[in-house]
Amino acid sequence: MVLPPDSHFSSADCIEPTLCFTTKKMKIGEKYPLERLPISELIKADHVLVEFTDENLPESEHFTRRHVISGPNTYFSEDNNQIFASVIGYPHVDFVQVQENSALALHVWVEPLFELSKDRMKAYLVVKPLLFNYAILSSEDLYNVITKSGIVVGVDYKQLNVAKKCLQSKALDNDKILVAQGRKPLTGNNAYLKFKFEIGPIAGQLLEDGRIDFRERKIMVPVFKNQIIATKMPPTRGKPGLTVLGERIAQKQGTDITVETDGDVAYDPERNQVCATSDGVLSVVGDNVIKVSSKLEIFGDIDYSTGNIESRNSIVVHGSVLPGFLVKAGGDLEIRGSVMSTQVASLANIVVKGGITGNVSSLSSSGDCDIHFIEQGIIHCHGNCVVRKQSYYSKIYAGGSIRCKENSAVVGGELIAEGSITLGDTGGIGAEPVFIAAGVVAQRIFHSRNLVQRLTDYKKSITQRLKEYRGITRTKKLKIFQGNLEDMKLRNLRINMIPGTGLFSRPVEENGNASSPQVVIQERTEQMGIDISAIAIEVYGTVFAGTLLQIGNQTLKISENMSGQRFMLDDTLNHITAIPLK
Repeated sequence: MVLPPDSHFSSADCIEPTLCFTTKKMKIGEKYPLERLPISELIKADHVLVEFTDENLPESEHFTRRHVISGPNTYFSEDNNQIFASVIGYPHVDFVQVQENSALALHVWVEPLFELSKDRMKAYLVVKPLLFNYAILSSEDLYNVITKSGIVVGVDYKQLNVAKKCLQSKALDNDKILVAQGRKPLTGNNAYLKFKFEIGPIAGQLLEDGRIDFRERKIMVPVFKNQIIATKMPPTRGKPGLTVLGERIAQKQGTDITVETDGDVAYDPERNQVCATSDGVLSVVGDNVIKVSSKLEIFGDIDYSTGNIESRNSIVVHGSVLPGFLVKAGGDLEIRGSVMSTQVASLANIVVKGGITGNVSSLSSSGDCDIHFIEQGIIHCHGNCVVRKQSYYSKIYAGGSIRCKENSAVVGGELIAEGSITLGDTGGIGAEPVFIAAGVVAQRIFHSRNLVQRLTDYKKSITQRLKEYRGITRTKKLKIFQGNLEDMKLRNLRINMIPGTGLFSRPVEENGNASSPQVVIQERTEQMGIDISAIAIEVYGTVFAGTLLQIGNQTLKISENMSGQRFMLDDTLNHITAIPLK
C-alpha cells in the first residue's frame, strides 16, 4: 500500500514509497475506547517491506524521494529501491527527523519473532496480536521456523506448542514465551587427594548443604609403614557450553595441585599414590601437603621442668604452655590446656582446647587453627581458623576462612580472612569498634596502613621544612610537597586487597577517573583473583553499630545494630549490601 497523505508526515515535494505489508490500529478494549494498539502482519525473512514503484514520478530538483532509513533487522536491495526483512518478525514504520528543517525520514525496522537474551542463552517467542489468518505459522511447522532463525540448541517442544496455541488465540496483550535454552558450560573438577581412610573433619569446613562443620578436628591419625595414605585424583576438563545459536562457550578446566610431602612419607607420581615410609602420625596441611612424623607427648605443662619444646614431630601437650616458654612443632600441635602470654607455632595444624590469653600471646600455623577463646592475642594461620567461644580485643589473620560459632562473641580487635567470615555477636555497647575484613590479604592491609602512617609523617615534615623558606621559594617547595602527597595518596588508593590479584591496580589515569580509583580496581578483579562475588560475612547474632566491614576493596560502617545478616558485594561489586539470613 502507498503511504497515506498526512499533514504531519507527507510532503508535496516527496515521492512516497509503497509499504508492502499491512498495518492497522486495534482497539485495546472497552475500558479504553480511545486508545488503540498498532498491529501488523507477521512477515518472513527476505520479505519486501518498502519499495519505490511509481516510475511516472522521476526525481527532480524540486521533487525527491522520501528519505528511507533501513533500521534493525532490515537491508536495502542493490539498487536501493527496496528494503527487505532479514528475520521473521513484526514490521514497524515511523517517521524521524534526520536534520533540522528537512523532510521527515521513513524509518523501517522489524521486531524479531524470536528475541534472544544478551548472553544468547535464552530464546523467547514474542507474542503479539496479528492480522489475517496466521498463514506463516499454520502453513509451516513452528519448529522449522525457529531453526531457520538460527536457534538450534535447547529447543523446548512443549513450549513451542504453548506458543503456537497462544498465537492462535489472538491474545491482545504483548507477551514472551521461553522456547529454547542454551547449555551452560560445565566447570571441571579440581585435582584433590582422596584419602584411603577417615582423617576426620577439617576445621571450619563448609559442607555441601551450606552448613559449617564445627566438629572437633581429628589430628595425628596413626599410619603404618607402606600404608597407602591417599591417591591424587587428577583435574577434569569440564564440558563446553552452547548458546541457543550453537555458539561454543569455553568451559573452565579444573586446576591441578602439586602434592608435597614431608617426613616419613613419599609420593609416587606414576601411580599418583602417597605412602608412609615408616610408622607415625599423619598431618594434613591445606589441600596438598602430607606429613608423617612421630608423636611427642608432654604429660603436663610446658614450664621449667620441660623448658622450651621444639620438634620436627607432632606434639601433644596435656597441660598448658606457661608464660615465657615456647613450643614449635613440625607436625600437628595439640594443646589441651591454655596458652598464656607466650608463642606457639606449627608447620601443620594447631588445636588449643583451652584459652589463649595475654597481649604477647601468639599462634602461628601453616595449616588450620582451632581454638576455644582468645583474649588480647594474635593468630596467624594459612588455612581456616575456628573460634568456638570468644575473641576479645584480639587479632586473627587467616589465609582461608574464619568461622566463629553462632553463639560466640567478637569484641574489639580485628578479623581479616582471604576467604569468608562467619560470626555470632560482633561488637558491643561501649566497646571499641571491630574491624572485619573478608576476601582481603592481611599483608596488603598492613601495607596500606604503613602508607597512611608515612603520609602523616610526611605532612608533619612538610610543616617543619616550610619554615626554612620564604616568598617564592616557599611557594615552589609547597607545590613540590603537595605533588608528592597526591602521589602517595593515589598509590595507597590503588592497593588491591583481593587475593590472587596484583598488589596494585593499573594507574588511575588510564581510566580517566582519578576521583574513583576503587572502580578501576574492581574492573580488574572481575577477571583475576578469587571470585569476590562469592565472599560473604555472615552474622548469626547481632552486629553492633560502629563495626567496620570490608569485602575486597569495598568498606561499610554499620550505622545501627543489625541481627541475622549476610553481607556481600552487590552485582556491580562496588557496594556491600545486607541480606537477611534464612
